Formats: sequence, structure tokens, C-alpha cells
Amino acid sequence: MKNAMTHLLIPAAIAALALTTHPVRAQDDAASPPPGASARSVLPGEAVPLPEVQTSGNVSYVSGGIPYEQLPAFHAARSQFPLNIEVYERDGNRNAFTAEADVRVINVKTGDVVLETKTEGPYLWAKVPPGQYKVETTLNGKVKEARVAVSGSKTARTIVVFPDGTTE
Repeated sequence: MKNAMTHLLIPAAIAALALTTHPVRAQDDAASPPPGASARSVLPGEAVPLPEVQTSGNVSYVSGGIPYEQLPAFHAARSQFPLNIEVYERDGNRNAFTAEADVRVINVKTGDVVLETKTEGPYLWAKVPPGQYKVETTLNGKVKEARVAVSGSKTARTIVVFPDGTTE
């Protein structure tokens, strides 16, 4: 009888857990701690690899960062890409991850667009040659611009934060 009861309780517990999980709403790691276990979208301890590297012209890039469990792969790959772009939207007193922002990376000296893509999460890591770049980021019709200098010796990082309510 006890064994039969256990077989009934396990599926019920799994179903209850599935009903209590929430979509991932990760944050800028400098703004606040990561979401709790209920926000995770894969099994505990399950690694989510870096998305497939894409190429546009001479630029290789990767974009993502959702689900939350993919963050370690992005952090590990950060130094392999000379340009790191992070896109957030304010959510109260923290920066919330975004996706589907249009990003254009423009060589300041030549005016050439070296990369034009849509993000698949808050992170866009790109292999661009050393130089001065303007990063134009558009989210729900709102545009933010940033300047960034990429050198051959270390990774350049630019963080774009849109106002609260941009995606509403």
C-alpha cells in the first residue's frame, strides 16, 4: 500500500512543480541576485550551451542568454568575442533581460555597417576587428546609441538600458 501511494504522489508532485514555475526573467548580475529555482526552465545542474555562432559578412557573432541556465556559457565565452553588447530594460530598480532588439554595429571611420541583427536574448557577442564603433540598438521603436572602442588586447563591453515600459 505504501509503495502504491508513493507512485501516486510522485506524478502529483511533478505536476504541482510544473504549475508553480514561472517564465524566466533574469537580471543584470550587477543589479540584483539571479532568479530563484522556481524561475529556472531546465533541470537543476543541466547546462545549456552557447547558441550556434552565426556569421554576417566578416563578423561572427552569437546572441542569447535565455534561459537563465545559458548564462554560464555566455560568461565563459565573453573573452572570445572582442565586442560584448548587453541589452536590458529597466524593471523597477533592476535591469531585466530583453530579446528581439535590433542591433547595428557601425564602423565610425568608414561608416560601414559591420553587423546588423536581431538579438535572441540580452547578450550579443561579436568578433569585430579593432576600431571605433557606434552601436545602434532599437527596442520597440525606441533607439539608443553607444560608442565603443574595440582593441586587439581585451574585450570591449557596452551595456544598453532602455526605460521601464519600453516593451509594453
